[in-house]
Amino acid sequence: MKFVTEIELRDLYRKEPFATYVLEPDTKITPGARQFLVDRRVTLVQAQCCDDKKSNLDASNQVQVRENWCTQRLLRRMESVEALFLLIAAELLHSGDAVQSEEIMALGKCFRNLRNAEREQVPPDIFEFWGWSEEEIRERSDNLEKFVDLREFHVGLENGKEVALLNYLRASLQEVEPAILEAYWNEEQQDCSRQDLIDTINLIINILCIMMWKCLGGKKWRR
Repeated sequence: MKFVTEIELRDLYRKEPFATYVLEPDTKITPGARQFLVDRRVTLVQAQCCDDKKSNLDASNQVQVRENWCTQRLLRRMESVEALFLLIAAELLHSGDAVQSEEIMALGKCFRNLRNAEREQVPPDIFEFWGWSEEEIRERSDNLEKFVDLREFHVGLENGKEVALLNYLRASLQEVEPAILEAYWNEEQQDCSRQDLIDTINLIINILCIMMWKCLGGKKWRR
């Protein structure tokens, strides 16, 4: 009986990360190795014995593999957006807008908490910003997104660069929602089991829309 150890898996993963690990027949995995796979969300598949000694994934395992890939794609998408928050905060700071840079950093922390909630499979924290509750944010940003639909001439405005950066961040956040749906869609119930993540992302987008509106001269929701 052969045992696969954590050290062996670490060496394999370091050379080339993988989303699925097939355990050959008559092979066991140590507890440390199993935990290593769990921490990296790698699907463990037990190969079946057959005459030609080839392993085949059954339909159930194929579904598990696909779900794992979707989760990995969501994780990487969220990591990319989190990095974008830092980049845009730095750009705004170097452009002389320290206040807006701090606000983007604060929003980035909210998004990091959201990513941790997805990773730990817990509900996200209650979202508040500028002292506004979730309901206040929805009310004050209602129908605002259509008024911040940018065109080429916006770039030439006084705050054109700032608006373009905020819009880029908003568009990047919108790409996270389909990734969440792909990873957590329940076909039988026809709903998403992590709708709470989507709701929080939409609140962050609402805040960005308000920030863009202010940059474009909107005064209604100035603090």
